[in-house]
Amino acid sequence: QQLDKEPEARAQQVHERPSGGEAGPRPRATMAWRSQLTKNMAQLTIRCCNTGSTSAGTRAFVLNNFHEFTDLNPSFKFMIREADAIEPSIEVMYHAVEDASMVSGRSQPKHAERSLSGMSEEEVTAALKALVDAGAVSPQLESFVPIPIVDALGVTGIDGKEPNVAWLKPK
Repeated sequence: QQLDKEPEARAQQVHERPSGGEAGPRPRATMAWRSQLTKNMAQLTIRCCNTGSTSAGTRAFVLNNFHEFTDLNPSFKFMIREADAIEPSIEVMYHAVEDASMVSGRSQPKHAERSLSGMSEEEVTAALKALVDAGAVSPQLESFVPIPIVDALGVTGIDGKEPNVAWLKPK
């Protein structure tokens, strides 16, 4: 039954769970950016040490927020990597943007990495929010068809000439 609920209804249910001693729903304004992961990023990886003191804030962030982010962004690639003796960091891969000069019609996706060493849970949240906001310049496109396929389907290619893709005919 929970899968049938609207995402915001599921998010509200998640926010009502106590986390870290806090009870009650989060204000709606703080939730808005949390649901934008899928739209503004292609992938998010958080790395932290499972025992180190420099990773304490990062571990707290993951424990208190992971389920909320996955409920708000069910198809998003949100990875957590824990290992001994590593510095905590966050790495994001943004969506590729349209680029007519590329054969595929899209640019290579951009990556960003930030150190989370010694940060509190609130500072980790602020760092992630900044990365989500930065991803708004390369939002996920609603639909994407590679240029060679478009060329093949059209009477003429994008350059106005014959299509540059040949389909093999079945024997």
